Amino acid sequence: MLRAYLLSYDIADSKRLRKMHTLAKAFGRPLQYSVFACLLRREDRVKLAARVELTIDVKRDRVIILDLGTVADRESWIAPMQIFGRQEIVQERSALII
Repeated sequence: MLRAYLLSYDIADSKRLRKMHTLAKAFGRPLQYSVFACLLRREDRVKLAARVELTIDVKRDRVIILDLGTVADRESWIAPMQIFGRQEIVQERSALII
């Protein structure tokens, strides 16, 4: 049985932030810069939690995995939220030195 989760993170270090972002993309789809919607089986949820623990610094970072409940299947899931306006996530631009 699938369950829906909301994954959110606040990472203090840029190297760990990139690792956490890559990990989050592997398990879900981005909603905001550090917020992801995930549809996971129980074993995938356990794998995600284990990989989060290996990625973060528990004294400086925070990750929240919020259980939104059961889902019959990926195709019939209706998210418990609606997003209005711009849907894509804009990539931050790095500094341009001329």
